[in-house]
Amino acid sequence: MKTYIDELVEKVSEATGLKSKETVKLYALLVLIKGENITLEDVHDAWSVMMNFRPYNPPYLGHEHPSIVPFDQLSYETQQKDKKYADALIKVAKEMGKK
Repeated sequence: MKTYIDELVEKVSEATGLKSKETVKLYALLVLIKGENITLEDVHDAWSVMMNFRPYNPPYLGHEHPSIVPFDQLSYETQQKDKKYADALIKVAKEMGKK
């Protein structure tokens, strides 16, 4: 039996094109708790949580990735890498009626 969480995770996976199940699950949680109010910082924070606990992500150990810093310490260019994901998550939230 498919739950509403399973359906949401599928929609987030399709909308973002991400292969990382951990990231997709965290992004699905953002849709549930933030709805259409998801920010670039939210996306970065969710990604940072996932990366921090990932045992190995070439060429870094997960927690050694240079972008695992507070959002406001990232360059503008690095911050903008989260935009396509924020836009996709907001679209999913709108489709699901999550304001």
